[in-house]
Amino acid sequence: MAEIIRIEHVSKVFVTGSEQISILVDVQLSIEEGTVVVITGESGSGKSTLLNITGGLESASGGTIRVAGYRVNTLDEFELSTYRAHSLGLVFQFHYLLKDFTALENVMLPAYMAGTARREALEHARVLLAAVGLEHRGEHYPSQLSGGERQRVAVARALVNDPDVVLADEPTGNLDERNSALVQQILFDVVRTRAKTLLLVTHDATLAAHADRHLVLAHGVLQPQ
Repeated sequence: MAEIIRIEHVSKVFVTGSEQISILVDVQLSIEEGTVVVITGESGSGKSTLLNITGGLESASGGTIRVAGYRVNTLDEFELSTYRAHSLGLVFQFHYLLKDFTALENVMLPAYMAGTARREALEHARVLLAAVGLEHRGEHYPSQLSGGERQRVAVARALVNDPDVVLADEPTGNLDERNSALVQQILFDVVRTRAKTLLLVTHDATLAAHADRHLVLAHGVLQPQ
């Protein structure tokens, strides 16, 4: 399989007054297409920072990040928007659904904004809602959905532009045990069925049991488990 993510010598330093805090130290990572990788680590270990740098949401202090043919750390704002719109699917701990739009509209909106015809975007959104078991909830608003259902809508939305890579940051962190297990299973099943690459960061080591690779981030250093 071809390599789709390469992170080389990435560092991240935060400066607070006269103090410098190293969050990431010479991080290196190579991920092949279609692989599910889980990175675990304690709160504050830099997991979310690493994911945000990979997604172009934060800048690295040093190193290079290549994802799906993009050299992420050299992209301007327009190029970053294109990268995130077409090559990435993002799932966060909070669903960030738009409260005035239905579940179906929330899923289709990124595709519509990326230039897909409305009818085609709606049809793709319906297929993805069915894939996460919510075909019967498409006309419901976020306030009418449970926490687990809202997160499943967020998973469907992340896939609507057929991205090469899905980045997930604590995607089950706000859910109870039952819904956490359900969202976890759906996320892994959907990305594997669609042959997507998944990079997921979490403090929950139980998620790692379902990954192809499990890495641990501690003291800014990434190591295999």
